[in-house]
Amino acid sequence: MAKRILKIVFIDLILIAVGLLTYSYFHHVKPTVYNQAGYGSTTYDENNLPDWSEKFADKFSSDSSIVCDENGYKSKNVNVTMTTVKKDNLCYYVADIYVRNISYLKTAFAGDVYSKGITDSVADMAKSKNAIIATNGDHYGARDSGILIRNSVVYRTTRRYQVCALYYDGTMETYKASEFDAQRAIEGGVYQTWDFGPALLDRNGKAISEFSTGIAGKNPRCAIGYYEPGHYCLVLVDGRQEGYSMGMTLTELAMLFEEMGCKRAYNLDGGQSANMAYLGELHNRPTRGGREVSDLIYIWDDAKEEE
Repeated sequence: MAKRILKIVFIDLILIAVGLLTYSYFHHVKPTVYNQAGYGSTTYDENNLPDWSEKFADKFSSDSSIVCDENGYKSKNVNVTMTTVKKDNLCYYVADIYVRNISYLKTAFAGDVYSKGITDSVADMAKSKNAIIATNGDHYGARDSGILIRNSVVYRTTRRYQVCALYYDGTMETYKASEFDAQRAIEGGVYQTWDFGPALLDRNGKAISEFSTGIAGKNPRCAIGYYEPGHYCLVLVDGRQEGYSMGMTLTELAMLFEEMGCKRAYNLDGGQSANMAYLGELHNRPTRGGREVSDLIYIWDDAKEEE
């Protein structure tokens, strides 16, 4: 009798395990391609974008020439200055970015499709987009919810956590989930959103010091910063590598953005996802070799593509 009961229990456990594995495969692993049209697009005249070429005239080339080396890139449309900081068991990278108009700051999905379960490396995606500088985004494909508006197309409007929104007028704002009104943002010309967080600076540009999240300790990090319309930065922090770089806490990352003078800053996916590519090649040293992600933030230049 006891053997029969054990046999029944064993079979039940096997069936439960198979059920959980099947659920995990279809819910978390199996690639799913969604409706690429989304729910329409934001309302903004893409042919009448604010032009910051005169405001930042000293940052851009006055002709069609392109200057490019390991320290940065400069053309009539884009200026990227690359900085590497190494100190005290820490290494991080800053890409200081100026763009002629906001269309030079783009996002991309792995496989060029809105999906779940389709991923690619940051370096390979950057190379396919001929990107000047690129980092991972918020790994939207790992979740079923969260505001998702990319390159003006509205894919998801379900609020999840803290939202970062970049608008066609070049402004960037961060919101608590309860503060973000998707319809108002769409009508206001929202261009990109990310739903990961948290925000790193308050509305006065001061570092936030307390975070209610399990990822507040020292970790590899990726974040985007905003100075003013047309001027942004991407920061990549390597971590979890003793003797090289252990990473930053969220408080340390927030303080860095405050010290750099940003008005807004927003934490993106980190850990193994924290990858940066410059001119199509991996630029940082990700922990455990990094991992493939579902989306990309990148700067492109049509002047470069015309060469």
